[in-house]
Amino acid sequence: MPASMTFRTRLLLAFAIVIILALLLPTFYARQLFKDEILDDAQAGAIRELRLASLLIEERGSFPTEQALHTWLTDLGSRLDARITYLTKGGRVIADSHVSYAQVVDLDNHANRPEITQAEQEHYGISQRYSATLDKNLIYAATRIEGLAGIKEGFLRLSVPYASISTRLERLQNNILLVFGLALGLSFILSMVLTRSIGRSVAEMSIVAKGIGEGDYNKRLRFYPGTEFEPLAQSINTMAASIESQIATISRQANEVEGILDGMREGLMVLDASGRIAKVNRALTRIFPDATQYTGRRPLEIVLSPELQDACDRALANNSDMERGPWSLQIEPDRNRIYDVNIVRLDTLESGSGAIIVFHDISELKRLERVRRDFVANVSHELRTPLTTIKGYSETILTNKKTDPQTSIKFLEVILKNADHMAQMVEDLLSLSRLESGKQQFSPARVNAADALNEAFRTCDHLAGTKRITLSTTLPEEGVPVRADFDRLVQVFRNLVENAVKYSPEESSISVDYRIDSTEAIFGVSDLGPGIPKEDTVRIFERFYRVEKHRAKSGHIGSSGLGLAICKHIVERLGGRIWVENRKDADTGSTFYFSLPAENGQIES
Repeated sequence: MPASMTFRTRLLLAFAIVIILALLLPTFYARQLFKDEILDDAQAGAIRELRLASLLIEERGSFPTEQALHTWLTDLGSRLDARITYLTKGGRVIADSHVSYAQVVDLDNHANRPEITQAEQEHYGISQRYSATLDKNLIYAATRIEGLAGIKEGFLRLSVPYASISTRLERLQNNILLVFGLALGLSFILSMVLTRSIGRSVAEMSIVAKGIGEGDYNKRLRFYPGTEFEPLAQSINTMAASIESQIATISRQANEVEGILDGMREGLMVLDASGRIAKVNRALTRIFPDATQYTGRRPLEIVLSPELQDACDRALANNSDMERGPWSLQIEPDRNRIYDVNIVRLDTLESGSGAIIVFHDISELKRLERVRRDFVANVSHELRTPLTTIKGYSETILTNKKTDPQTSIKFLEVILKNADHMAQMVEDLLSLSRLESGKQQFSPARVNAADALNEAFRTCDHLAGTKRITLSTTLPEEGVPVRADFDRLVQVFRNLVENAVKYSPEESSISVDYRIDSTEAIFGVSDLGPGIPKEDTVRIFERFYRVEKHRAKSGHIGSSGLGLAICKHIVERLGGRIWVENRKDADTGSTFYFSLPAENGQIES
């Protein structure tokens, strides 16, 4: 340095050199680090868009021609602002969103592209290179695609331009240079103002920064010795406010996630990298009440299912060549519950891989599947029986030309009876279908239940007379006002009374009683039949369900097996409920109860 320089100048120059040397290495290191992070982020974004495109193409399922696939990929590529290519396992391009379909055949074979080679080995491939077709640098991501209807098995490749990354890198470099310049300028200013007040200010800043670091985000710098320190003080204050805001945001988001997890109907269990239970949601505690007590323990200790534990171990296995899931299985903790369990591996934990286990209760779905199978079997059985009868009697009449008219009439009556039975079954099926779909129109009004019962009695008189069964009721002559649809109420009474007549012994009696309970009227149809076993009272209102062991002893024919199911839907649509009870004072007989909203006052004539 020249001798004419003052000590202050020399000190400032020396300080500047030290600061520059001290900042250059971290600056260039940070630039390279951020560059790698930006590139990794871009590659991850390409993988995400590739997964989205793969999901969409798999959901689409089939393409009639390769040109249809090309058109679809062209539209998808424009939406994602990316180039999407589909090629066969041999590397032949059959669709590319950035070239016309006529030019696809001119594209080079892509079998040796790095991303394709990697995807063939590891399911996903990624690379960065220059594209001669588009004359620009691109990031490529590829994945295997199973064969689709009309399209050969091959690879789906997605590419995004590298130009956007270059722009981000340039902006990052400018920001780093800006930070470098600001740091250098601030250091130069600090070197010029070495006073006691600066020391006190630095000490105060240190105290405030320490308080912020310890979680006291309300601390702020309010006093400083000069305007030179104002930017630094504002930066610290802004940093404190920003951290306080971010902590509040993180806390709010954590509460939202907690609320979402607790609001899920599916049970959820989170495993850490060692396969121990880290967290469970509220729904899982309803499935396994002691779940919260098993935090830090293995799933097998709460769910006695070796298959589940084995799936968890496979999901957490540290083997890059293994399938990445998800894994699915079904477990039955007890005979009344079935759960569909899905296990997804997590690779975002700092301590390593983890897993999420979701328990979905499919007990009701399984029950509905069983009901559907029973329904199909029952319909087939119920239709086959009368059809067989009709066919047999018809063939007898046709083949036996000498059958006397009296016998032919009896045969035709049997055929007609079975045809009526089939017609009634079809009508009941249609009625039940309309009720279940909500298409059946109801007109609730203030009606007289006694009138509806009398109408049902008139319909059932002939059937009851053939078995010499007496029909009686305790409903008063002035009527029982209820809120209902008159025609549907008649149908409920008729179905219950007909059902009672069919299963009651000859020369017995059937009574219809009622009572008013709070805001509802409860009606009971009692018979002296064989009764309903307790284990069947829950399913008695299902379609075609019959208590074969007991009530089948009556030997009646002609029932569609749908009457009680229709009654249940009608009563529930009218705001009531229906159930069955056996008589407590006798070994036989049962009472079918149903309730309807009661209406105050008398029925007008």
